[in-house]
Amino acid sequence: MIMNRAVTTVALVGGVLAIILSLLSGNILFPLIASVFFTMSILLWKYGYIIVPVLTKATNIVEVRGGYEVPPTRDYIIKKNDSGYYAAKFLEVRFYESSLEKDNEQKKNMFESFEKAISSLKYIVKVSLMISTLDLSKHIDEIKTKRSTVEAKKAKGAKMAQNETLRMDRELAYWNRLLDRITQGERPVEVVAFASTTSFGLTRDEALSRVSRQSKELRTILSSSLGCEVRELKDTDMLKCFEWDYFFPITREEIQDSLF
Repeated sequence: MIMNRAVTTVALVGGVLAIILSLLSGNILFPLIASVFFTMSILLWKYGYIIVPVLTKATNIVEVRGGYEVPPTRDYIIKKNDSGYYAAKFLEVRFYESSLEKDNEQKKNMFESFEKAISSLKYIVKVSLMISTLDLSKHIDEIKTKRSTVEAKKAKGAKMAQNETLRMDRELAYWNRLLDRITQGERPVEVVAFASTTSFGLTRDEALSRVSRQSKELRTILSSSLGCEVRELKDTDMLKCFEWDYFFPITREEIQDSLF
């Protein structure tokens, strides 16, 4: 997160300086430089979780956070102690179905499927939820905007893979059900969910190999048993989840700022 913000700040400062110099000198070169810097800042701000890992991997930058290390790939966190290495990976979990919208038989089947899947794991898994109430006056417009975005993507993606089409159908159904529940007077809550898994190895490579295998297995189990979308977190998104284990946002506005 610090690396992402630092690079973005440098890009913004460079853009502002280029604009000031262009106004003072009248040279056309400076506005071009300013546009490049501002474009870089926007890209880093919005897609830093993709760009920064590429930069750190190319330059082999390792971030040290207390006794933990964030490697250049920025897709896991590792810690060394006297006996070996601990490695941790984080997953984002997006729910598009709720047990409140299912009948008793469907609830039973869903929970049984989840329990069977979890009981097959041979390692410890942590699933964390952050819950906050929503401002209905703003939330309805946000839901409609998100629904329209998904509808537009689905309309343009005529050749999408079947699993992506099914995921979009689930997401659209989720937004429609949520709007129906709000209009009927139900006060909704926002849930931010993520899962993490940790492994141990005598060497760094052994710990990383094990945690990567566990992460892939956990992703498959959660998505199939709960009907949710699961993706592996990297860079600032991963570091946010790591930091939230100690201190998490105390207002919905802080959550929104963190997730933007």
